[in-house]
Amino acid sequence: MIDELKDNVLFKSIFHSSVEGILVIDDCGVIIKANPACEQMFGYNKQELINKTVENLIPNKFKKNHESHRTNYAKKPKSRRMGQDLDLWGLKKDGSQFPLEISLSPTEIDNKQLVIAFIIDITERMSAKQALLASESRMAEAQRLAHVGNWHWNIKTNERNWSDEFYRILDLLPGDKTLNSETVRDFIHPEDKKNTIQAINDAVKNKTPYKHKQRIVRPDGTVRHILAKGVTKYDAEGKPEELYGTIQDITRHKNIELKLKNSQEKTQALLEALPDVMILYDKHGNHLEVHAPEDYQLIAPYEDHIGNNIDKILPKKVCEKIRKGFADCEKTRENQIVEYSLNIMGKLTHFESRIVKTDTNNFLCIIRDITESENAEKKILENEQRLRLTLEAGEFGSWDWNLLSDKIVRDKYQNSLFGMETEEHTTTYQAFLNNIHPEDRDKVQLAITEAIKKTSNYTVQYRITHPDLSIHWLQEKGKVFKNSKGKPERIIGVTNSITKQKLAEEKLKESEEKLRDYTLELEEKVAERTKELTTVVQKLVESNLSLEDQINETKEAENKALSSMQLLNDISHCFPKGFIAVIDSSFSLVFINGEELEELGFKNLMNKSTLFNKITGVPEDVKTIVKNNIKKTFNGEHLSFEITFQDRYYLVNTTPLLNKENQIERVLLVHNNITLQKRAELEIFNTLKKERELSELKSRFISMASHEFRTPLSAILSSAILIEKQNEPGKEDKRIGYVTKIRSNVKNLVVILNDFLSLSKLQEGKVTAHPESFNLIDFSKSLIEEIDGIKKEGQIINFQCEHSTINVILDIKLLKHILYNLVSNAIKYSEEQQDITIIIEVKNQLVCIEIKDQGIGIPTEDQDHMFQRFYRANNASNIQGTGLGLNIVKQYTELMDGTINFKSEINKGSTFCITFPLNEKKDE
Repeated sequence: MIDELKDNVLFKSIFHSSVEGILVIDDCGVIIKANPACEQMFGYNKQELINKTVENLIPNKFKKNHESHRTNYAKKPKSRRMGQDLDLWGLKKDGSQFPLEISLSPTEIDNKQLVIAFIIDITERMSAKQALLASESRMAEAQRLAHVGNWHWNIKTNERNWSDEFYRILDLLPGDKTLNSETVRDFIHPEDKKNTIQAINDAVKNKTPYKHKQRIVRPDGTVRHILAKGVTKYDAEGKPEELYGTIQDITRHKNIELKLKNSQEKTQALLEALPDVMILYDKHGNHLEVHAPEDYQLIAPYEDHIGNNIDKILPKKVCEKIRKGFADCEKTRENQIVEYSLNIMGKLTHFESRIVKTDTNNFLCIIRDITESENAEKKILENEQRLRLTLEAGEFGSWDWNLLSDKIVRDKYQNSLFGMETEEHTTTYQAFLNNIHPEDRDKVQLAITEAIKKTSNYTVQYRITHPDLSIHWLQEKGKVFKNSKGKPERIIGVTNSITKQKLAEEKLKESEEKLRDYTLELEEKVAERTKELTTVVQKLVESNLSLEDQINETKEAENKALSSMQLLNDISHCFPKGFIAVIDSSFSLVFINGEELEELGFKNLMNKSTLFNKITGVPEDVKTIVKNNIKKTFNGEHLSFEITFQDRYYLVNTTPLLNKENQIERVLLVHNNITLQKRAELEIFNTLKKERELSELKSRFISMASHEFRTPLSAILSSAILIEKQNEPGKEDKRIGYVTKIRSNVKNLVVILNDFLSLSKLQEGKVTAHPESFNLIDFSKSLIEEIDGIKKEGQIINFQCEHSTINVILDIKLLKHILYNLVSNAIKYSEEQQDITIIIEVKNQLVCIEIKDQGIGIPTEDQDHMFQRFYRANNASNIQGTGLGLNIVKQYTELMDGTINFKSEINKGSTFCITFPLNEKKDE
């Protein structure tokens, strides 16, 4: 009795203290007993599981099958263990699920059939198993990407074996007879051969592994850097028996090291050569770093800057300006320029500070001393003011004519000479000529043309017509300036009024003529008195002569009118690159002529009056523009505007034409063809646009590269440090974890570098498609198995296709890159437990491949830019990536005559579709 009591106490103690969950269940599936470990495992309170059915602890999707399993077990109960090869899950009170293992043991108490279930939560074991599988997958992928070749040498038989990768590193095909026992040493670089052989001999002699960096020479003379490692196997007598080893091509690493070294040297040299001061502040204004040229006079000693706030070093107003620059830079995400002045060593110094926000949320200030430029600008302004006062005192106006742009800039006094009251005015050469009196226009053009041709100075006098129609005399002096190629590019000159001088000359001339007329009149009177008898006869003769003179003068005037009309027709007909038209007040075309009339189809308008609205060949919107400007010209305005028709651009200048009563009765329209100029402007605009795009791409590349390289390199460095610190026995698992982390980040770096290399080859045109026939279905399934290792927990890749075989003729390497990128993107931008689907269909001799995910999606505003280089969506900034993948995928797709498109919805996922011509081979 005492023994039974002790056994009951022992069993009760085991039941309550067991770390495994224990349930006692009757043949109806009702729980009649549960230990504390089981209650805690399923999240129930004490005694809360009693009288509940066991189905309450099973997820819904397993309940139906479990009931039938329980019924069958009740018929033939026996002890057994479950879960090792089955997918068993438990349901907690809060609805969460977890994996478990169950052992069932039937028993009978008081003639009742009971089952004792021992339950183990295997969540941690499953997580460790998945982590191990992922680690093994990453290890295998790292070995494949590392391009490591291995070799074996039987010292006694002198037999040697090399892996396929070993041959490829030597640039040989696997099995090439060029590599054999006698020639293997010939591949070692002559300068490294002695040290390499010595390293191997020392390792064999000292019974230690060896590790040696050396160079090899390929058959084509190319030199490659390799890292060689090896171990020696000894026989029972301690003599070397076999050697095993690996070689790894580290040429790229060597080149990167060299480039990095050169870059660091260049950066250091640049910092030393820069005349500017560079100060790194945190967001509170504390000095973090200061870089200044040697012997540069700072406002305070170097040691007073580091760690101190700007408030302790700079004046309050200067600090306010700098802090405002920080705020504006933070707000606008653009660089800011702040100017301020400081009194250093008793001397007022002006500074310009450019503020740039760094990736670490600090602010870099590049400070430049602009005292000399400020003083120079001040002197320039003083000289310009002195020159302006001098010109005004001498009543001279100044002007500057840019021959390339045909823009003439006048000062205030020059404008007053032309009857305008503006401060400064810009005009053109043609507008300037329009202000000149018609009788003086040719003379002025000739003087300027000759001066430009000979690159000489000129002086000319001419009359101009003010807006109030008054006539004024001006004298102009100009000087022609050449560019570095010896071609005239601008004329600068001065103008002064000589109206008073000309009026005085005219009055003097008039007085002389009056005196001469008076003398002649006296002589005539004397002659009349002397010859009274012949007066009548003389008067008759004079009358006849006067009549003949009038007739001759009339004929001469008619000839001049006809000549002027002919001259006008000749000038109009030969008007270069355009045409001239005259419109009367009834909007009828009364005159039109020019070089381009026949090309425009307007030749039939030359000899007849036509209403403006009846003219064909001109769009209605252009007619409306011209008509509105004609109306303004009839109101006295001189206008200049642009129109476009028949794929030509015209600059139209309008001028009112006056009659004898000074009333506007007609309007002159001069059409100048500026099509070539417009095309040149468009070409310049497109060039500037391309330069801006290139600058933006460079900026994106620098920002992305600095961020994407920094993160894995930092992880590699920290892991290496931790490996060094975890060097004691018993910490092998931790060291393996750090090595795995290093390999993972090296893989990320390799992916980034491969993207850069692919982009470079595409830009250089070195990537071409090499199509070959293969089964797309087998290829896709193989790729899914290969990519399975990078899936997140719970992710499933579903493959759907109605065909078992689809033969295509495509470049298998390019297609693998395309699908690997799209599927890895679907994995990367999807959460755990989300499925990814790959669908392959054949439609209309096209093979369509769709990759669907349920991830974060792409914002609508980003979708038009996703195939641009270095472009990443706004919601992906915290997820690793270069922004090159889709750009490369698109170019690879197009190389194989394919197309790619996608549709996406934010937080619902994306679907990418690539389509290729089927190109299925036919049996001949």
